[in-house]
Amino acid sequence: MFELFGILALIAVGAVVFGVIAIVLGLLKLVLKIALIPLALLFKGLALLIGLLVVLFVVGPLVFGIGLVVLIPLLLLGGVIWAGVALVT
Repeated sequence: MFELFGILALIAVGAVVFGVIAIVLGLLKLVLKIALIPLALLFKGLALLIGLLVVLFVVGPLVFGIGLVVLIPLLLLGGVIWAGVALVT
């Protein structure tokens, strides 16, 4: 009978120790998450800055070049339309 109580006491003490360790680790995780928020924001800001620079220096000239290619036919078309309007009026 005492052996059964001993085993039950050992299980209860183990459960309490496991619970205390789980609570301490949960609090530590929460504290570290809160403490590392500025660092996470810094990395997100750096990623945003790098993304903006890539857009500015890679996508920007590409769009500019496509715009120039599209602009020439549009200018020619505008000139033809203008000449047509000037001829009619």
